[in-house]
Amino acid sequence: MIDTYREGIRLFNAGEFWHAHEQWEICWLGSGEPDATFYKGVIQAAAALVHWQKHNPRGLRRNWEKSRPKLLALPAVMHGLDLRALVADMDSFVRADGAGAPPQLQLAGR
Repeated sequence: MIDTYREGIRLFNAGEFWHAHEQWEICWLGSGEPDATFYKGVIQAAAALVHWQKHNPRGLRRNWEKSRPKLLALPAVMHGLDLRALVADMDSFVRADGAGAPPQLQLAGR
C-alpha cells in the first residue's frame, strides 16, 4: 500500500489528478478509520482538480467543499502529508477560481 500511496502523490504533483485518485482508491478500499477519512479527503481533493482541468469551476468548488472538512478533522500531518498546507493551498486556489498553478502535495519535513 505504501508504494501505491506514494505513487498517488507523485501523480498528483505531476498534474495527473485522475490517476492519483485511482491509486488512492486502491488504498481506501478496505481501510479503517481514520485512514478511510484521509483517503476520501485526498481522493476528493484530486477529483476537485480533475474538474479544474475540465474547466468546471463548480465541480472544483463542490468537490473541495466535500474534501476540506475531512482533511481538517485529521491530524495536521498524516501518512507524512502536510494536510494543513494542502488545505491552505487548496483554499487559495479555489478562492482564485483555479487561477495559476494547482497545489502540490508537501511531505512534512521535506
